[in-house]
Amino acid sequence: MNLVRTGARVLARGARLGSAALAGLGAALLALGWLHRHPKRELVYSKNLKKGEALRVQLVKPEE
Repeated sequence: MNLVRTGARVLARGARLGSAALAGLGAALLALGWLHRHPKRELVYSKNLKKGEALRVQLVKPEE
């Protein structure tokens, strides 16, 4: 499913019918599709590992 095309159609239909819910859904689908097509490519961490080395990743809660 093409989210950009579907979102644009649903947004236009919602605007044409005067349905805020349908227009909002279309806008959300359109934005989601655009973000999937244009991801922000940002490298957080990079390291070349030697043979036999391992990298452990842990997710922790931020301190409050």
